[in-house]
Amino acid sequence: MKKSTSLAHQCCAETIGTFVLVFFGIGSVHAAVLTNAQSGLWQVAVVWGIAVSLAIYATGTVSGTHINPAITVALVAFRGFPARKAPLYVASQLLGAVLAAAVLYALFANVICDFESSRNIVRGRPGSELSAMVYGEYFPNPAVAGAMKWTSSSVSIAQAMLAEGLGTAFLAFFVLAVTDRRNAGGPGARLSPLFIGLTVSIVISVIAPLTQAGLNPARDFGPRLFAYLAGWGSVAIPGPRGGFFTVYIVSPLIGALGGAGVYQYLLSGAVPARQPTNQQIPEHRPRRSPVMKKVHIAFVGGFLGAGKTTLLWESARRLTEQGKRVALITNDQAPDLVDTKLLLRKGMIVREVAGSCFCCNFPGLIDAAEKLRDSAAPDVLIAEPVGSCTDLSATILQPLKDKFKRRFALAPLSVLADPIRLKQVLTDTDNCLHPSTAYIFLKQLEEADLILVNKTDLLEPAEQQELETLVARHLPGANVRCVSALTGAGIDAWLNEVLSTQQSGRHIAEVDYDTYAEGEAALGWLNADIQLYSSGGEVNWTTFCEELLGRLRADFRERKAQVGHLKLLLCTDTGHLTGNLTHTKGDIAIRSGIERSPDRANLVLNARVEMTPEELEAIVRQTLKIASAPNVTVEIRQLRSIRPGRPRPTHRYADVVRP
Repeated sequence: MKKSTSLAHQCCAETIGTFVLVFFGIGSVHAAVLTNAQSGLWQVAVVWGIAVSLAIYATGTVSGTHINPAITVALVAFRGFPARKAPLYVASQLLGAVLAAAVLYALFANVICDFESSRNIVRGRPGSELSAMVYGEYFPNPAVAGAMKWTSSSVSIAQAMLAEGLGTAFLAFFVLAVTDRRNAGGPGARLSPLFIGLTVSIVISVIAPLTQAGLNPARDFGPRLFAYLAGWGSVAIPGPRGGFFTVYIVSPLIGALGGAGVYQYLLSGAVPARQPTNQQIPEHRPRRSPVMKKVHIAFVGGFLGAGKTTLLWESARRLTEQGKRVALITNDQAPDLVDTKLLLRKGMIVREVAGSCFCCNFPGLIDAAEKLRDSAAPDVLIAEPVGSCTDLSATILQPLKDKFKRRFALAPLSVLADPIRLKQVLTDTDNCLHPSTAYIFLKQLEEADLILVNKTDLLEPAEQQELETLVARHLPGANVRCVSALTGAGIDAWLNEVLSTQQSGRHIAEVDYDTYAEGEAALGWLNADIQLYSSGGEVNWTTFCEELLGRLRADFRERKAQVGHLKLLLCTDTGHLTGNLTHTKGDIAIRSGIERSPDRANLVLNARVEMTPEELEAIVRQTLKIASAPNVTVEIRQLRSIRPGRPRPTHRYADVVRP
């Protein structure tokens, strides 16, 4: 039976992780100072770094291995770590540090006495910081100061605070950078502990001659408190010069917040998404022949909430049953896309282009298509552009026809439309989108080779006929097909049509990019990756998700904010469920494949709503906080809220490229 990861387990892991860190870390200081076992500072720094890495590998899956109050505070501020858990984490870290100091004293007590006796050191008197430094820290470093003939003025309190603050800032900066799963340049989950350890080592190698490089309030205060009780008294606390609180506790806390803030606000938004790993690509990679067949590529556009992901899955499933190999390309303005994760859960071969739309990152689209073509040898590629993106014919289809016609057979551009939103926009009714956002929707329809009215399973025949008449009136000559991605009605006929002709990109719409930009900017975008824990037995995750989406819908209704879409994917070790809301007044759709109610789940949430990103983030955070009571702990691992910038396409063709 799988054991739960309760808060008690997490605190226990923090105690053990900090014990490992401090035991080996200050153990190396004991060996260096008392026995000359290490020949230089770098050897001590390496031991600290390895201790950090081992602690993370041992306890990371249980608690996340903060083992440092400064890192805990930074994760509360920038990674959504629950603030209510922080005091218990910090207390656990201090306990681990005190226990490690006590065990080391039990091992080295006689050696310390011999060391003090040989140097005429009286414990607790001035000068005994030379032996106390194996527990707490001092500035300047007593061993270095003695060898270099430094005085106490060689390192002022202000300089010591700067050194500790800056060193911890570097540590927090790199912790966020290497653990950011969107970071394509990062080392990945398996290697990130090694790089965090290396960060500690290189910071110690620079800072330790000045302040001994604490970088961690628990590492300093825990052993320092033990030293106070073990006879060093005022030499340990407050120390011969005082200042230990500001230098070794306050400065690391401020430094961690500063370093984490630099990464979060200056770099995180520009980090390109990591390309999917080999878990999304079959292990067998066919040899590339000198001449490879053309691969059909079909783009399925359409506004947010139209049901594109369901259509992609149903299409891929049907084509696979016909013996064809299918691969998918998803697209979003930010990583942590529900669509990508859901399709992967269903066993599809997927690559995600995140950070901008296809039209503004045409090289990223081509790179994804080429890699899938070479590695997975698909017969058909189906690509899903960002839901608020238009002008696809001029910026994607024409460049593909012009530059890549020998590699890809381009299918007609299909644009999927939700029937409720289609009627609202075409009749300009109340409760519709922002006018500039509705403009994007209309331009998507205008440039389509095929318009697919989706969700016909919800329509009566008369309603379906009314929609076809509306489209014909507003878009004379449009090719309209009616399908249901959910039931599969009309999908086979559509697939046969788009894969049997290459007459794509037959229309280029006149697009006002000022209105286009305003329409995208009217939407706040939010993607979040959230870990959920039950602290009181099993949870009905279906009910949890229904209530979560219900609360969000109520908030959006109250603010009269239109929903582009609200999606979630909740995964456990027994299955997954999806949740969907496409209209403020619409019903919440939940589809669950979870066999029981495990005590741990991962939740990916995507929201596209007509409000500022700041408002959207505040509502989501507050709703998650409410949802966490009484027996569910919510830990936000990644949350990004943005407003899309002005579209700047890589290419834009003024004329249709003829075959």
